[in-house]
Amino acid sequence: MNKRMKLIFTVSLLVNILFVAAGLGMLYKFCRDVPIPPDMSPDGRHYVAMTFQNGRKDAEPLIQDVKAKRKALEEVLIADEFDEAAYEKAVDAFLDTKSDIQRHRAATMQKALEKLSGEDRKKFARNIIEGLDGGRPRKKGMHHKPPKDGIPPPAEEAGKP
Repeated sequence: MNKRMKLIFTVSLLVNILFVAAGLGMLYKFCRDVPIPPDMSPDGRHYVAMTFQNGRKDAEPLIQDVKAKRKALEEVLIADEFDEAAYEKAVDAFLDTKSDIQRHRAATMQKALEKLSGEDRKKFARNIIEGLDGGRPRKKGMHHKPPKDGIPPPAEEAGKP
């Protein structure tokens, strides 16, 4: 290989490593569990972590089911002929299973919250609400007001200036 080809190969390799690292970083950030506030009591942190780990193990069949339903929905979407009935059935099954996962998540959080002190629940309130909301963590805009005492405002007051 001449110098130019070696340089192109090296730059290409470095760019690919950069993309893989960025992708892994985004995957890590997206797949994190509900963060446990560091200022909670050590016993509370341990109990919440153990409850969430056990809840995740219990939810594994639901997670596998939603993956299968997602695959079935994808097959309906990429079919040569669009079938409305099959689409509605696949979407309903997919959304029902996702809803079951959210209910399981809420029940797991309830188990964790039952044993926490009022002070620890207060520190953990915002994280619990964001965890129940599901999906990706959302970035806060420039006009985001921090909550008072760690508790988010009610939904009807959130949009008011």
